[in-house]
Amino acid sequence: MAEWTRRRLLATSATVAAAATLPRAASGQAAAQPKPGGRATVAMSAATETVDPHFSRSQVARNVLMHMCETLVTIDERGSAQLQLAEELAISPDFKTFTFRLRKDVPFHNGKKMTSEDAKRSLERYARVSPEKARLANVDRMTTPDASTLVVELKSSMPSWIELIKSPASPMTIIPAEECDKDANQVRPISTGPFSFVDWDGVTQLHGRRFADYAPNKAYAGRDGYGGRRQAYLDEITFAVASEASGRVAGLQSGQFDILDEVPVQAAARLAKDERFKIYEQTKRSINVVPVNVQRAPTDNLLVRQAIQAAIGQEEAMAIAAEGAFALNPSFVYKDSEFYPAEANRLIYNQNDPARAKALLAEAGYRGEEIVILTSGDIPSLQEVAVVIAEQLKSAGMKVRLDVLDWPGANARRNDPTTHNLFSTAYAIQPLLGPFQYQRLFSGPSNWSFYKDDKAMEDAWQKLLSATSKEDQRSAWQDIELRVNNQVQQIKIGDRNLNQATKSSITNFVPYDGIRLWDIWYS
Repeated sequence: MAEWTRRRLLATSATVAAAATLPRAASGQAAAQPKPGGRATVAMSAATETVDPHFSRSQVARNVLMHMCETLVTIDERGSAQLQLAEELAISPDFKTFTFRLRKDVPFHNGKKMTSEDAKRSLERYARVSPEKARLANVDRMTTPDASTLVVELKSSMPSWIELIKSPASPMTIIPAEECDKDANQVRPISTGPFSFVDWDGVTQLHGRRFADYAPNKAYAGRDGYGGRRQAYLDEITFAVASEASGRVAGLQSGQFDILDEVPVQAAARLAKDERFKIYEQTKRSINVVPVNVQRAPTDNLLVRQAIQAAIGQEEAMAIAAEGAFALNPSFVYKDSEFYPAEANRLIYNQNDPARAKALLAEAGYRGEEIVILTSGDIPSLQEVAVVIAEQLKSAGMKVRLDVLDWPGANARRNDPTTHNLFSTAYAIQPLLGPFQYQRLFSGPSNWSFYKDDKAMEDAWQKLLSATSKEDQRSAWQDIELRVNNQVQQIKIGDRNLNQATKSSITNFVPYDGIRLWDIWYS
């Protein structure tokens, strides 16, 4: 059967039914008979900052919440849009009206059956509290003709709208309508997923249990990305924070942990020799990046930003941060992406040129003003990149201070442009899903560079979002990448791979963007 892809959406407007998107089981589906029961504990390097699905925005939060949460549209194994709580989608020829027909008899974790009113109210709350609320900025109105139909009307034509709402980064989770008047961080993750939320201590541990009344999507053959036919076999799941890599590895060896989300290269090599464990290589896990604050001095001066860009040697930073498991790449999408810029050679990258940096600083009139690099010590690669580039900047004559916080603290401080100049972080889902996922990070009032007026950037984004051909989309994305690069609004460091580990008794585990505890069981 035909697969629903972005190309199909751009080529025609038609009714898109789940039956027309029926995939084969994802690669790695095991033939072994599933065995229900048991519990699994996942060791993560950092804590989730929230359990409010509409307010989440990190890989860590996604690792946890995607077990409990579901959306109208999600992503498959390749990152393409896939219907989840919607069983049918009709798109008007002008790409302004999107009509979702919802699956029936889908229960929430509190026992209530989902209706179109829940979907409408959930999207309205998302537009009010989510860090990614820009995805819904073009919505004019939403109506519910009946209990199973949600109609979303846009202010202007947007062929790419499904690309915006499919993202699991701050997912557009459907929650009960009665929860939707609550402010950010005031709701529990009550949704329709295969596991239900039990409790969270606020930092170190979060517990969930198998949702006995879960309604799997029978239109699909098996697990597929964050969608497909999801099935929970484990009775209980726990997400535990173990910030030190050595502690995570020791915990797996002692039996304290069952799955490790991030294993250092040398430790993975040792564990691979032990038949009690399995090692999985996850390629294209994330990209290391450094958003640059263009409001706070001295990085409010473009020449200073260009000096920073000239001083940084990405290869040296990634060699240390990724233990050799990396690829140099100047783009914010992966090299095999259909959106990889045709003129990527124009992107300034991996200069490691302190002499040029010093010349630019002299031209800027730099007088030793402090440059503050913010990062998190909970995620070692972020801190290691920060340490390396701090030394590179010092070698070029800059005064640098490194502020290292826990992950929730660094995330919170990042929102304040008065506190830092550079933020060493990583993007996980964005490079996989492509250009549309960068909207909030690169443009609009909440952009991560804190620019207030960049007409060239905003025009390029408008061109991308309204494009009706792949050629126009690629052209607009290249304009965006070049603008980010020549204005030094964000600095790409490199593409990073990592290893994950499980006990050998865990069956049917397949690496993905986040840890998936559905469709796995103990042999």
